[in-house]
Amino acid sequence: MKTQNPQQTSCRTGWLSVALFVVVLGILFARSFLPEYVHFSNDGPLGQQNAASLRLPSAFIGVWYDTNDVGFNSGSLPLNISMFMKWVLGPVYFAKFYAALALLFMSVGALCFFRTIKLTPWASALGALATVLSANFFAGACWSVAAVEIAIGLDFLALALIMSNCPTTPWLVRWCRIALAGLCVGLNVIEAADVGALCSILVAIIIFYRSLIQETNNVIVRAGQGIAQVAVVAMLAGFIAIQTIIGLITVSVTGIAGTGQDEASKQAHWDFATQWSLPKKETLGFFIPGLFGYRMDTPKDMSPLFSDGFKNGAYWGGMGRDPSIDRFFDSGSTGSPPPGGMRFGYAGFYCGILVVLVALWVIAQSFRARDSLLAPEQKKFVWFWVGVLVLSVLFAWGRFAPMFYGALYHLPYFSTVRNPTKFTIFLSLAVAVLFAYGMDLLNRRYLEASGPKSIALMDQLSVWWKKSGSFDHKWTIGCAVGVLVAVIGWIIYDVKSADFITYLQKVGFSDENPGADYSASAIAAFSLHEAAWFVGLLVVAVGLLLLSIAGYFSGQRARLGMILIGAFVIFDLGRADLPWVIHWDYKQKYEVDSLNPVVDLLRQQPYEHRVAGLPFEPQQQLRGFDYLFGGSGIYRIEWMQHHFPYYNVQSLDLIQMPRMPEDMKAFQEAFIPSSPEKYPEITRRWELTNTRYLLGAAGFINVLNQQFDPGKNRFRIAQRFDIVTKPGVIHPSELEEFTAVTNSDGELALFDFTGALPRVKLYGNWQVNTNDQANLATLSDLNFDPAKTVLVSTPQASLPSVSTNENTGTVDFTSYAPTHIVLAAEAAQPSILLLNDKYDSHWKVTVDGQPANLLRCNFLMRGVYLQPGKHTIVFGFSMADRSLNITIAALILAVVLALLLLAMCRKKSDATPA
Repeated sequence: MKTQNPQQTSCRTGWLSVALFVVVLGILFARSFLPEYVHFSNDGPLGQQNAASLRLPSAFIGVWYDTNDVGFNSGSLPLNISMFMKWVLGPVYFAKFYAALALLFMSVGALCFFRTIKLTPWASALGALATVLSANFFAGACWSVAAVEIAIGLDFLALALIMSNCPTTPWLVRWCRIALAGLCVGLNVIEAADVGALCSILVAIIIFYRSLIQETNNVIVRAGQGIAQVAVVAMLAGFIAIQTIIGLITVSVTGIAGTGQDEASKQAHWDFATQWSLPKKETLGFFIPGLFGYRMDTPKDMSPLFSDGFKNGAYWGGMGRDPSIDRFFDSGSTGSPPPGGMRFGYAGFYCGILVVLVALWVIAQSFRARDSLLAPEQKKFVWFWVGVLVLSVLFAWGRFAPMFYGALYHLPYFSTVRNPTKFTIFLSLAVAVLFAYGMDLLNRRYLEASGPKSIALMDQLSVWWKKSGSFDHKWTIGCAVGVLVAVIGWIIYDVKSADFITYLQKVGFSDENPGADYSASAIAAFSLHEAAWFVGLLVVAVGLLLLSIAGYFSGQRARLGMILIGAFVIFDLGRADLPWVIHWDYKQKYEVDSLNPVVDLLRQQPYEHRVAGLPFEPQQQLRGFDYLFGGSGIYRIEWMQHHFPYYNVQSLDLIQMPRMPEDMKAFQEAFIPSSPEKYPEITRRWELTNTRYLLGAAGFINVLNQQFDPGKNRFRIAQRFDIVTKPGVIHPSELEEFTAVTNSDGELALFDFTGALPRVKLYGNWQVNTNDQANLATLSDLNFDPAKTVLVSTPQASLPSVSTNENTGTVDFTSYAPTHIVLAAEAAQPSILLLNDKYDSHWKVTVDGQPANLLRCNFLMRGVYLQPGKHTIVFGFSMADRSLNITIAALILAVVLALLLLAMCRKKSDATPA
């Protein structure tokens, strides 16, 4: 009888596991398959993905983000898996399936790793499921940082390649695997930037640790082998990630405010860098689902099937809180609280009750002095992951445990890594890996073991209790005590609900109408309800684990036991993941084929003007003003973050820029008025930045002309409008359900500032001065006329003397793309062509096909000198250099190595007799 090849069996179980992942993720993301829906993304919504500045493949060589401020360098889109998905799928399908595909990739990487370290197929599949359904990873992918999940999947693959080597592995195969692992680690950095760099450090430590604990050779030889492997991995990782590393330094460190490495800069940067720290009490959220809520607006945009079950599940914790507010609370809360955000984040860290329970069980097994069920090497790796878990918690606490994070913060360039909560990634990873080890132990020791003939449940428990040792007795008693503590804790939580409501009122939740959505009492009731879920699920989890240990699922019931454990993990984690699965009707949200008249006007030749919101509010209530400009109004949320990038409208107002370049910061601060008499300084900024259109209350027209532009009266109303509900909406509750309609008597207006400088202009008169502070002072001086004179601060510009002829000529756009601008000019005399876009050294300019000197003009803008006559001027932006070619070569090398390894493994398989 022909026996089945073990490699074929392993392959079949692997594909069955992947099929399981596809089914689970397909169910959770089912609405993505509906034609009109895309998945929510906080940092990379469909509007941004559709922006011209991010179109592929041109964005691979440079991204000039032209829809905010006066444009800025965003590096280049990396040559990675995420961008390959976007290129292949296009913006809409990328928005639909990116999160799910990233999680699927991560699950496959985890599966490969668990199988490589010789865990059973069941344990490997459940370990991979627990990893991707862990709320930290699932919520992160859904929030829009799915590149992190892909990066961790690459790290799993790198570790699988390393772990597959053994003393008998041929040297060529061994070093090909190590080299390919290094390229995977480099790809992880390309995917996840600073998080990827942190992950690469963890991978390096694991590689060295594994070499050190092996029992071949002496410790010095083992240490040398480990260092050699780490060195090869690091070299190949740097080889493939060189473009990303240079881009990170160029865009996120060099010339960025607050990134200095001197002690004073680090101290001043502390609050900003640690704002997203994990409050110590919120560590409970890792194993109690929903205790601190979920998203800040749960259950908004959830599937209608589940939204009622998560009503009032808003996040009420303290992540993202301005540190000054915490200091105010710590000092006794006397007086009015300082300005700043009370919170901005989510409680998306839940690891799963059974997952944590099994992880604790395997940790306890590893510390047994006698009769441990773990092999010596497994025991050492369990201890390693326990160390990762403990350190991750301490670092994730950030400013709430400054002794620990402060030591890390003061290491070179660690101060540029924002948000200590990034370390929760390693905590969740450690818990998932420990769970996989625990399931492997359960599977081999209790489930796959041939037990006696099946007997009744109580009889089985009685027999087991009599035969089991002290460890099992202590573990069972400990579980019973844990359940009792959970029940008592829930009762105390219920009794203290009035104090909890008072606390919620203190941190920003009103209770004027108890029971209303997001009231303090409603949020407290939801939190108590989630705590009750925890108690119930804990009882079931403890029962399943004890039945497995007691041998009830051994022998004939083994498959039933694994199915029940798997079903529980999917239900438990899947239920907690539901609030993160958010979908939008993108045709309604982006007003596809029904665009409102205001945005429609702004999108006409958007490269010729910018738009901004007025920085003040009317004294009296106006119809629709709050909808347009309220704390989270249509302008800042719907238009700036969604419509403007989708339709390529350019706005002076920033959506967000946590790392602002020093020159932009200085320019903005130069035009902040110190008193009402200085309001024209704001107008000067609009003038210099080509801000032609402004949005505000129509009644402000006189204020603008009299206080902001006295004596010049250059403001007029271009369009009056109102904010109304979209057709078919009867009871609006979301911003996307409102739109703008023109109305000659509307109380809102789009103002036309006719004094704004054109986007491109020729100057026959210029001043050369390399003193930046002097130039800023001149530009803000209201006696200076920027329409007649341009300031040039490029040293050694070799410009001729200024002509007195005011007839400079004409210049117009021939074509416009964010990184490629073509102009046609006819200069009547020697002239400076000013392009009111931000200067950056990566811009190059040619005049009639010949390279020309790029000038920095008006402190922040760019320009070029022209001789009299007709000219074609091309401004081109590119981050491409030799590093891009190196990365491409490394990607080709990765493909070659993968094919070589596949061929060698297949040859070995063919040579093995069946």
